[in-house]
Amino acid sequence: MYKNLALLTRWFIHFRRSYPGRFNGMALFFVLAFSGTSAAQENKTVAIMDFVKIRDGKTAEALFFYKNNWKVYRDQAIRKNVIQSYELVQAAPDTLNNFDLVLVTVYKDSAQYANSEENFRPILKELRPNGPLLLNDLKPDDFRKNVFVKIVRPVYSSVNEMKRK
Repeated sequence: MYKNLALLTRWFIHFRRSYPGRFNGMALFFVLAFSGTSAAQENKTVAIMDFVKIRDGKTAEALFFYKNNWKVYRDQAIRKNVIQSYELVQAAPDTLNNFDLVLVTVYKDSAQYANSEENFRPILKELRPNGPLLLNDLKPDDFRKNVFVKIVRPVYSSVNEMKRK
């Protein structure tokens, strides 16, 4: 676990130095994504970050898809204690332009994460038995590309420290 955190930290520092100003929003994102954590206690939170590139300017289709499917599934997953929280953030355009959205799903611990696929399956069947809702009948591969996925675990978070004061 610590080896992966060290690699993630090095990757983050490298990109902050290589692309000044580009990841300032990402630093805020990390704090918000792990808002249920504290440096004073052992943290077992696990988050999955999906980096998505919108294809051919089909932003409306992508946002419709995520609002009417991805978000709906996660709202139900929170109610059923399948996940702790979620967030979809939009990246500001930059010269690399390698992703447009970051989808974050936060699990309270590795056990909750390990069971996520099994726990999401009934939610998807319950809420969308005929498959996801789509805008303009475009399939997801027509309007978005999943660029990469990162599994991250927080090292520190200021949110609980601020609540105690």
